[in-house]
Amino acid sequence: MRHEKPLLFISSPIIRKYRFTPITEEESTSVFQPENTRAVERINDLTVSENSLAQESPMIQQELEATQLFRERLEYLQHPFRKELYAPLEIITENGVIKGKLHNLENEIVWINSNKEITSIRIEEILDILWKQQSFTI
Repeated sequence: MRHEKPLLFISSPIIRKYRFTPITEEESTSVFQPENTRAVERINDLTVSENSLAQESPMIQQELEATQLFRERLEYLQHPFRKELYAPLEIITENGVIKGKLHNLENEIVWINSNKEITSIRIEEILDILWKQQSFTI
């Protein structure tokens, strides 16, 4: 048995993503520096930043890395489809556990929609993010 038509055909529009970048006009009063002076400035900047990192205590650096990790996970969850897919989340802080759906992420604050009220949490206060009783990873 041959079929002339496909057994299943779903008609859907073509999905394209466009990124809008505004065009800004720049003034033509540019100042150029020789390449060798820029290289020296870059080396000086790198040594200063390495010295400042070495002076920070390892505990502070671990907290910064953990905060950055939670920020990346929350930015991943910011997409509208993922908000619905990974709901409900459990945000563990020192004050307790907040269970709900991710509402918004602004700078250093996470907004969680739980029991028809919105709760704000600072990213530094987050100890762990759970989804289905397991630590959420990307």
